[in-house]
Amino acid sequence: MTRNKRLLVMAGGTGGHVFPGLAVAKYLQQQGWEIRWLGTADRMEAELVPKHGIEIDFIKVKGLEVKVCLS
Repeated sequence: MTRNKRLLVMAGGTGGHVFPGLAVAKYLQQQGWEIRWLGTADRMEAELVPKHGIEIDFIKVKGLEVKVCLS
């Protein structure tokens, strides 16, 4: 029994993350891979990814507070 290769893409928020992820996902999809996407419901991937025929699941994401100390 042969199983298909699967990929979970986790990218979202901005085009700098979503468009490269879509390019890789579409290429691998054409090679027979099963693709799923993990993103957020309130960012660009929510509309864009399904338009490319890729199933998407949503998670809630909260930003991290980063403090930089240059001493």
